[in-house]
Amino acid sequence: MKKMILPISTFLLFFIGCENRLYDDAINLDSQELQELSRQLSSDLSLTESSRSSLNGSLRKHGAKGKYREPGFLWKLAGDLSINLSDEEKSRLTERIDENNIPLFGGKTRKKTSPKNGQSLKEVFRVLSDEQKTSFKSINSSYNEQIKKIKSQAREGSLSKEDAKSKFNELQKSMHEEILALLTDAQKAQIEENRSEQKDRRMARMDSVKSVMVATLQMSSDQIQSFADIQTSSKEAIKNLFDQSRNGEIDRETLKAGLKLIYLNREKELSGLFSDSQFEIIKIHKALELRMKKRSERKRKMSSKGKRGNKG
Repeated sequence: MKKMILPISTFLLFFIGCENRLYDDAINLDSQELQELSRQLSSDLSLTESSRSSLNGSLRKHGAKGKYREPGFLWKLAGDLSINLSDEEKSRLTERIDENNIPLFGGKTRKKTSPKNGQSLKEVFRVLSDEQKTSFKSINSSYNEQIKKIKSQAREGSLSKEDAKSKFNELQKSMHEEILALLTDAQKAQIEENRSEQKDRRMARMDSVKSVMVATLQMSSDQIQSFADIQTSSKEAIKNLFDQSRNGEIDRETLKAGLKLIYLNREKELSGLFSDSQFEIIKIHKALELRMKKRSERKRKMSSKGKRGNKG
């Protein structure tokens, strides 16, 4: 038994030493976000010491001094990982995409806005005076109580789903009309100006990300043009479908089926533009993007729970 003690203790010291090296290497990164990303990828992908060192080198190169917040950071990181990780490590990184057939070129879901003029309640609330905010909260509270009552009746069965949906839409419309009536002409103009500035910033960021993507993938001029043409064609087809739905020319199920077909065709056409090496970088980028999104959602939930706990 005593003979076993020395080998086991030696193994434990070696294991702890490896873990400490992983920790020490990650701690050299200058932000908590990068440290957490390094530890997560190193652990989840069972990275070798060489791959882990390359990962942290890339994180320092592209993410230090807050650069990880800049547009295109994940594209730069994906480009490095496609070169520095082993085939097995890359396979572990992208296995969720393959198993769940996750689209690589899917767009982000648009935020919901009010049905009347596209102004969200958050946009309205930001420009209100303290007195207006009191009225806003009162209106919101009143309608929320009515909406809760409708939901309760629908659950109990005393109100059909169709009637509940109709009443809900009517209440939503009335609530937005009352809230928007609080605004002065100057406030309405300020909202439009704020929205325009937000749109400009969003478009500028998207253009920056696209530029980094093009550089990382080393896309040819033909690829760049074809990529843009496919995206434009897809957007026009989607717009036409929504126009038909609003005009009552197609029902909801036809709309959903049409959108699904457009997305599938867009995915197929865009995927066919790229070489194997480019496609690998695109998959790695999507895998990193999904991880960052999941982490952000987890942080938001924890923050929300904390706020609710403080209120209690």
